[in-house]
Order: sequence, then C-alpha cells, then structure tokens
Amino acid sequence: MARYEVQFQAFKTGEWYTKTDTDSKPAAYSVASRGNFGRACRLIDTETGKVLVEYDEDEGMKAINGMVYKNQY
Repeated sequence: MARYEVQFQAFKTGEWYTKTDTDSKPAAYSVASRGNFGRACRLIDTETGKVLVEYDEDEGMKAINGMVYKNQY
C-alpha cells in the first residue's frame, strides 16, 4: 500500500473515489492541487490517516461538467 492517497469527489454523485496513490508526497500534492479539474479533493497520509490538504469543489466547473438539472424536459 502506498503512503499517500489522493481522492476526488465526483461532480454528479458526490462520492469520493481514489484517483491515485503513491509513496511520493510531492507527486500526490501535485495531483491534488493541480490535477483536480475543479473537483473537491483531498490528500491523505495512509500511515496516520490524517488529511494533509483538502480543496473545495469549484462551483463553475461543477455547473459545466456535472450538474444534474431537475425537470430538464
């Protein structure tokens, strides 16, 4: 098992899923901070269970990529 895990939150369902895991903290941080494409995400140290960094979802990106419209047609 890798030391660091990056999780993203799906736009449509809101469920958390593992995007990547690695032993490299800089690589994990890069994915979490730059590769999240507006999704909520978090970086977890799997040895301690501590969330090292967490980013909120970008509402504009959610509207473009995942918003479910009620009563659409």
